[in-house]
Amino acid sequence: MPKNQAGNAGAATRVTCGEVDPLVDPSGVKATATAIAGDRFKLVAALGHDLPSGKIGELVAYPVHYFFQGA
Repeated sequence: MPKNQAGNAGAATRVTCGEVDPLVDPSGVKATATAIAGDRFKLVAALGHDLPSGKIGELVAYPVHYFFQGA
């Protein structure tokens, strides 16, 4: 999403990034999340730029948890 449009996401947004992602710097992902009103940012420990089966539950639970809280 272009930088000038990030604040207009228009929906609850959950931004997730791997702590050891070699392709995407977590600080940039956090900056994008900060630009979105009402965002939630999660830095996932020991996660790179892949989706290992051991992390799927954590990554699915994160947005579902906030959805049911109404946040």
